Amino acid sequence: MHAITELEVFVEVVQQGSFSAAARRLGLASSVIADRVSGLEKRLGVPLLLRTTRRQSLTEAGEAYFDEARRILSDLTALEHRVTESARAVRGTLRVTAPNPLGHAWIAPFIEQFAARYPEIALHLTLDDRYADIVAEGFDVAIRGGPSVDANLIGRHLFDTRRVVVASPAYLARHGTPAQPEELAAHRCLVFNTQPHLFAEWRFGRGEHARRQRIAGALASTSSTLPVTWALAGLGLAQKSWWEVAQHVADGRLVTVLDAFEPEPASFYAIHPVNRSRSRKVALFVDQLVERLAPLNRA
Repeated sequence: MHAITELEVFVEVVQQGSFSAAARRLGLASSVIADRVSGLEKRLGVPLLLRTTRRQSLTEAGEAYFDEARRILSDLTALEHRVTESARAVRGTLRVTAPNPLGHAWIAPFIEQFAARYPEIALHLTLDDRYADIVAEGFDVAIRGGPSVDANLIGRHLFDTRRVVVASPAYLARHGTPAQPEELAAHRCLVFNTQPHLFAEWRFGRGEHARRQRIAGALASTSSTLPVTWALAGLGLAQKSWWEVAQHVADGRLVTVLDAFEPEPASFYAIHPVNRSRSRKVALFVDQLVERLAPLNRA
């Protein structure tokens, strides 16, 4: 049995939740589905599914295999459609959503170039700091930081970025520089929250020292750009992605603090529904966006 066929059957079993449901979806007998999954496990030499009369669940190896198998199948499907449709004009509508600062700084300029290259694609860009329901709201691509990708979504890594705490020199001169994250409780903090709350969770430390700390905000906003604006005005401290504040730090308008407690870099992804994986316009958009945002990995 070809490995790709086994991949397809295994992924379908996991997504459908049972052999019988996968069999109905693929138009095969349940016994055939069971034989192919068993053959895959025998070939790999490890169990992938734990099966009882009532339910099935993934083993640790099965979880890892499922994640990679789904990605491989998506990439393969996208590749085949790019090859078979290479002679066709790319047309249609593409709906994209992205957070405000990244959208203004990088996505909008990229879309200008993409639209010029593919004039028969109509593009709609939604800039919104909340996490949209991609499937329900009909988006083709969503740019997100640190996604939790469920069975209906596929994520393509775009870039990693540092997360730093910054303040203006004027603010630090008036209020002092915090030496420990716990000292932030005595400072004015500027927070972003997609809900109308006066708090946020900031991440500090790496490895076994990594932790999240609830930060009470002196000022809070559902706009992710405002904390930077407020920090520049000397109103307090903000934790932001490095690319959002790098130029201000270089100009001396902002200063990083708590550098010894900098967390692991945050990852950004292009997310799209599984049923969009065969779309050539989505594949072209995401492939070229990965190249366009590559410099942010070095920031």
